[in-house]
Amino acid sequence: MARLLRRRPDLLQPVPSDFTALTARATAGPSVARCLDGLDAMHLHVLRSASALTGESAATADAITAHAAKPLPDDAIDACRAALDDVVDLALVWGSPDALHAIVPVRDLVASAAVPSWPRPEADQGHSHDPHDVDAQAALHAREALALVRDLLDDWSAHPPGVLRSGGLSLRDFAAARARLHSDWARTALTIELAHAANLVVDDQDEVPHWVPTDHFDAWVAQPPAEQWIELVHAWLALPRLTSLADAKTQVLSAERDRRAIPVLRRDIVELLTALPPGYSQSEDRILGVLDDRQPRRAGELRRLTVAATLREGSDLGLLGAGALSSAARLLLSDEGSSPAERRAHSQRVAASLAAALPVDVDHVVIQADLTVVAPGPLAASIARSLRLLADVESRGHATVYRISEGSIRRALDVGWDAEAIHALLRDISRTPVPQPLTYLVDDVARRHGAVRVGSALAYIRSDNGDALTALVADRRLRSLGLHRIAETVVICHAPTSEVIADLRNAGYAPAAESPDGEILIRRPEDRRTRARRATSSSTRRAPETALVTAALRTLRAADRASAPRGATVSGPAAGTELASLSAAATVSALRAALADNRSLWIGYADTDGAVVQQIVDPIRLFGGVLTAFDHRTDSVRQFSVSRVTGLAEVDRLSSEDETP
Repeated sequence: MARLLRRRPDLLQPVPSDFTALTARATAGPSVARCLDGLDAMHLHVLRSASALTGESAATADAITAHAAKPLPDDAIDACRAALDDVVDLALVWGSPDALHAIVPVRDLVASAAVPSWPRPEADQGHSHDPHDVDAQAALHAREALALVRDLLDDWSAHPPGVLRSGGLSLRDFAAARARLHSDWARTALTIELAHAANLVVDDQDEVPHWVPTDHFDAWVAQPPAEQWIELVHAWLALPRLTSLADAKTQVLSAERDRRAIPVLRRDIVELLTALPPGYSQSEDRILGVLDDRQPRRAGELRRLTVAATLREGSDLGLLGAGALSSAARLLLSDEGSSPAERRAHSQRVAASLAAALPVDVDHVVIQADLTVVAPGPLAASIARSLRLLADVESRGHATVYRISEGSIRRALDVGWDAEAIHALLRDISRTPVPQPLTYLVDDVARRHGAVRVGSALAYIRSDNGDALTALVADRRLRSLGLHRIAETVVICHAPTSEVIADLRNAGYAPAAESPDGEILIRRPEDRRTRARRATSSSTRRAPETALVTAALRTLRAADRASAPRGATVSGPAAGTELASLSAAATVSALRAALADNRSLWIGYADTDGAVVQQIVDPIRLFGGVLTAFDHRTDSVRQFSVSRVTGLAEVDRLSSEDETP
C-alpha cells in the first residue's frame, strides 16, 4: 500500500478517509489518466491486452502475457511479464495471478495504444565532449545569464515599465529591454521571465502599476554568483512558458502563455540528459524518440517544441555546454535530501562545482581615446554595475565594450555621483591613463548639471542665472511646456516634471530634478522597490514524503479498525490504577516513539470537566501540540491535546489463546 501511494501521489491529495474512499479515487478516470500519462509504450500495450481479455471474465497472468507478446519478437515476453506485474502494482489490474481483471476506466483510455517498437529506443551516448570544456562553456553562459538579469533590473529600477491592463509587458517595453541588453528576442524574453519567476520583479499593484524590482533583488545581488544561479535554475524548471519561442510580437509576462504541462515535459528532458555519461550530448530527434516511447500519451507538438526550447534555454542559462549537462547542473538536479541540513550541504556542493568552473573575475578595463571602455573579460559584479551606470553597453561577448557619453555621465550624476567620484572610479578600474578628453567631458557635464532645476508645481524651473531663464522662455522649441516667468529666478509651466526635464534635455539644456527643500533630487536605483511575493514551493516530480505516507496508512488502518467488529481485548493498567505521570517533554518523546514504532498506548486524559479517563489509542499524527489518534473507547479518530495527557503506558496485547470474546 505504501508503494502504491508513493507511485501515485495524487491519491494522497487529500489523504483518503478510509479504504473505500481510496478505492474510489484510485479507479476514478482522472486519477487513472494521470497514472497512464507516466507509463511507457510497453505498459500501455500490456494494459490493452489485459482489457481485451478481461472484458467479460477474468484471465490468467500467463494468458495476458502471451497475448501481449504475440505481435512482438520472442525475446520480448519477459518485458511483457514485468510490465504486467508493474500495472498490478499500480492497481490498474487487480486479482490473483489465476484471475486478473483490468479496472473499467483503463479499457477506454488504452484502446488506441500502439504496439511498441522492439527493441525499445534508448538514449545512446551521443556526441562526446571534454567534460572540462563543457563546464567552462556552461559557466560562461551562466555568468552571462546573471549579468543580463542584473542589468535588466538595474534599468527597471530607474525606469520601471508599465503593466498592461491585461497583464504582461507591452511590446514597446519589450523592444526597449532587448535594445538595452543587446540581445535577441528569445534571450531577452528568457531574462525577463526568469527575473519574474525568481521573484526578483513583480507588479507593484499601484494605481498606475509598473514592473518593479522587489526587495529580494537586493538580497539576490548580494549573494555569490553560484547561489544566484541556483535560484534562477529552480525558477526555470518550474516556468510554465517556452521563452525561446519569443519574437517581436510576443507579450512576455502574460499568464495567457502558461501551459501546465511544460514543467513536466522539461523535467523529463533534463532527466534523460542526466542519465547520459558526463560530457555526452544528444540530438533533438533522438531525445524526442526516446520520450515518445517512454510516455506515448504526452507525445505531440508541445513536446517537440519543449525539447527544442529546453536545449536552447538550458544552454543560455548555463546548464548545458555544447549540448551536454555541466557538472554543476548534474549536482543541482540530483537528490538534494529531505532534511534542511542535507539541502544546505547539497547547495554548497553545487555552488562549489560552479565556482570552480567560473572564469576569474576581471577587476580592470581599458579606456580608449574615443571614449570607449573595453572589459577584457567578465567584470566583477560591483564594477560591472558601476560601469553600467556610467556607460552604455555597445557590444557583449568575451570582451564587453562600453561607451561613455554626455547622457551616460548625466545618468550617473542623477543618482548622486559627482565629478570627483566619477574620476576616482575611472582611475581605479583603468589599466591605462584616463584620456584627457574624457576628463574634460566629465568636468563639463558636472559643471552644467543642475544649472537649471525642475520641480513640481505642476512644474517649475529655477535658476540663479536669469539670462538662462530668459533664453528658456524665448526658446520656440519649448512652447508646448507653457512657460511663464513669475520671478527673476523662477519659471513655472503646465507640463509635468518628467516631460519638462525630457524636453529641456532634447533642446540641449542640462536640467536636474529638485526636491521640495531645494536640493538636487537623487533617484538611486535601489530606491524603487516593492515587496517580493511570498515564496511558494513547487515541484514537477516529487514523491510524497515518507512521513506523509506513514500518516496516511495509520489513518486508513484506524478507519478500517473503526468499521470492523471489535477485535482482540487488550491488557493494561487496571481502571483504578494511576498511570505514571511524565513531564511534557517526556510525554512528547514517548508519543513520538509510539508513532515511529506504530504501537498502541494507554493514556490518561483530562476531560473538560476535570475528570481523568484512561483509554487506549493508536497514534496517527503529532503536530502543534495535538495528537491525532484512533480512540478504542469511541471507535473513532479524534484529536487529543498533549497538554491534557496526564500519563501514559504501553499496551501489551494478549496472545490469541488468552483472548476473550
